[in-house]
Amino acid sequence: MPSDKLWRASLGERGLRVYLFERTPGGNVYREVYIGGKRVAPKKSLRHRDKERAEADGYTLLAKLKTREEALTGGKLTLSALFDMYRVSSAHGMKKASTQRGDEAMLRKVMAFLGEEREVLTLSHCEVERYEIARRNGGHGSRPVGPRAVAKDLVALRTVLNWATRQRYSRGGQLLDHNPLLGMKLPAEKNPCRPVETYDRYLRLMDVAHDVDWRLPAALVLAESTGQRIGSTLRLRKCDVDLDRPPYGRVQFRGEHQKTGYEHSVALTTGAAEVLRRHMARLVSGPEAWLFPAERDPEKAVCVSVMSRLLREAYIRSGLETSPGGLWHPWRRKWATERKGMPLKDVAAAGGWRDPTTLLRCYQQPDECTMLRVVLEAPKLYGEGANMGEVTPKPTPLRVVK
Repeated sequence: MPSDKLWRASLGERGLRVYLFERTPGGNVYREVYIGGKRVAPKKSLRHRDKERAEADGYTLLAKLKTREEALTGGKLTLSALFDMYRVSSAHGMKKASTQRGDEAMLRKVMAFLGEEREVLTLSHCEVERYEIARRNGGHGSRPVGPRAVAKDLVALRTVLNWATRQRYSRGGQLLDHNPLLGMKLPAEKNPCRPVETYDRYLRLMDVAHDVDWRLPAALVLAESTGQRIGSTLRLRKCDVDLDRPPYGRVQFRGEHQKTGYEHSVALTTGAAEVLRRHMARLVSGPEAWLFPAERDPEKAVCVSVMSRLLREAYIRSGLETSPGGLWHPWRRKWATERKGMPLKDVAAAGGWRDPTTLLRCYQQPDECTMLRVVLEAPKLYGEGANMGEVTPKPTPLRVVK
């Protein structure tokens, strides 16, 4: 029979302790970590009842904490110690779970190349260049990648280093007094491939979309008329669409499904509202029903890979080639490019961009019609006192051949 007494164990010494305990007699073992009299890790269940195993794991953790503390007090902060502290920090914990997993994967790649016991302050820009060369050539056990993938890894590293310059450890000392990679230049593609879709191709796809799948017309019309990411579009629920709101309705994109966490609503065009009205008539009742349900399980939203496969089929049926380097995102660039002459702040807010710089740098692309207007319709510059009425030529109207 299990004992009526709660089991507890305290490992370590004053200022650095690991507590193991039961919340119910014979139940799972829990763990808490205290450094300098303060709890530095939340209460955590070990998900088992083996006390010997819990103590062995506790001593292993205690050894790591002691090594980390000795490194800090000795002025030598290693990459492994820094990354461990960042993983349990509030700055990392406030990110979405998917973002956390991605950051941790990138940090593991960097740490594997530079060395877990590498002292942080000894890092230099030479190591960054070596890492870039190794990743792009497929070295260090990875496949060859482009400069954007390398840049993401280095951004994750830079984020941790900047975080360390603002943090202090338990005894009051600063983790890093400066960022050793300050001014690090990130690799960038000289000629990035950022395709933009066009409205004439949209019309041809809409002609065949319903024959491919009943969900594709609504997904395609939202991509073209709202410019939102396909991941957030496919996570819409029935209650997120308000077709009675003037002038033609609005769609609420929830922050929890946005890449940047930016919650906003977008007005619908009259054509998009009509397509959505027919689409919603086929959905099951209930405001929380998915706008794009999965075929086999309507309780789940359809995944992006399924809708991408359906869109590729629509391209084939319409006799069109898919855009090189993109499938759904070219529609987001189309939406942004069509609004180049509109106020930047409003375009960014409607499209879900927190920073207009990203909108300008990556989404609003040059197009032939606008470049012709720049060349042919630009006003001439005259000096002070010139009689512009006599010398100004009449502008030639621009004719765009469709």
